[in-house]
Amino acid sequence: MKKEEKTSKKCPICGRLTHKESKYCIFHASAEEKTEKEFKEAMGKYIEKIKENNLDYNFTKFIFIGDIDFERDFKVNTFKNANFWEAILKGDAIFKGATFKGVANFRWTTFEREVNFHMAVFEGYAFFRKANFKSHADFSKATFKGVAAFLESTFKGLANFYGSTFKRSTNFILTNFEGVAYFSKATFKGVAAFNQVSFKDADFALKYFIEHLSFSRIKVFPGKKLSIKLNNDGGKISFDRAYLENVYLNVELNEGILIDFTDTLLRNTYIQREQIENHILQEKKEEYLKANKIFLLLKNNFHSIGQYKDESWAFKKEKDMERKSNCHFKTLHKWLWSCFLNGIFGYGEQPGKVIVSAILVILLFASLFMIFGISNVGIEFNTSNNFLDCMYFSTITFTTLGYGDFRPLEGWGRILAGSEAFIGAFMMALFVYTFARRTGGR
Repeated sequence: MKKEEKTSKKCPICGRLTHKESKYCIFHASAEEKTEKEFKEAMGKYIEKIKENNLDYNFTKFIFIGDIDFERDFKVNTFKNANFWEAILKGDAIFKGATFKGVANFRWTTFEREVNFHMAVFEGYAFFRKANFKSHADFSKATFKGVAAFLESTFKGLANFYGSTFKRSTNFILTNFEGVAYFSKATFKGVAAFNQVSFKDADFALKYFIEHLSFSRIKVFPGKKLSIKLNNDGGKISFDRAYLENVYLNVELNEGILIDFTDTLLRNTYIQREQIENHILQEKKEEYLKANKIFLLLKNNFHSIGQYKDESWAFKKEKDMERKSNCHFKTLHKWLWSCFLNGIFGYGEQPGKVIVSAILVILLFASLFMIFGISNVGIEFNTSNNFLDCMYFSTITFTTLGYGDFRPLEGWGRILAGSEAFIGAFMMALFVYTFARRTGGR
């Protein structure tokens, strides 16, 4: 009778021999099917083979158990190409000070505990698409020399990018920050896209960014804070279609940095007018129709949080943008009417302008009365052209007091007096309206 030939089973993922009773090899077997000691011994042999043959570090779908410090455990601090695609790291993962010379592929990787990339250097592409960071992730002072892609990743704990440098474009689109996103003193030298990102709390006190910081379609958790502090002298921040409701938006910008609030949902968003008033992109680019909509958005938001002085400012800017957009021949009549409304009472926001306008009207009519003369009722046939008399008569006519000691002469004098009385009644009513609007709430 012939002996049956024993055939070893192979791992369906990589083709290596299976581990004990598992249908997978030591690297792909579940955490329950292997010990930490067995796994690290096998990893040590595998990495020695990679070093001897100058191969790429391929850890596709590996299940790492125990804390892994590649420099301490395997004397690896420099990776040619590193592939952790769909790998699961059950313990702490330490890549502190590591250098990734080629592609660093961490797509779909799961870090179940803390991961440390402090001062790591990514010389090529760094792919973290759909990576799942279930605890704290430390990328502080890391350097990304190539494209950095964190598309659709999830950070459940602190995402620490303090002092990190991104030398090319950076993609955090659709990333979910469930803990604090900390980018203080980070440097972005290419486009930084945070489009459709969900933030709990975020700090962007950046050291420097060169071109465009995009927060398009982001969402900040209600009651939380998005803090942005930028020190460089130019660039653009886009909040295009961002969802900012019931959040605290703290923005500190140097002159020259512009903000785009196009189609942003601002509702009960706590933001200070002083922080944004000289940074509205559309106003600086003289896109007045678009700027008009931005200031309308800001006006409604300031009203929703009871910042009425800031609401008044935004309303005035909204009307200014409307006036400037009509500054051409076809809409010249609208421009002239808007200039008049702005000059006489600041669109209802500046009662001081009404007072100034009233004084100018009184002076104008006093000058006209000097030309046409006024009559002293108490002295027959006495016509006065004295400025003080005309000023007095113009004042009591404007206020419609009418003491009766002076009267206009027939003809143009009566027309002027009637006109001034009408204007005076109108402007006094206008002052009451403007004053009440500014002091009595909205």
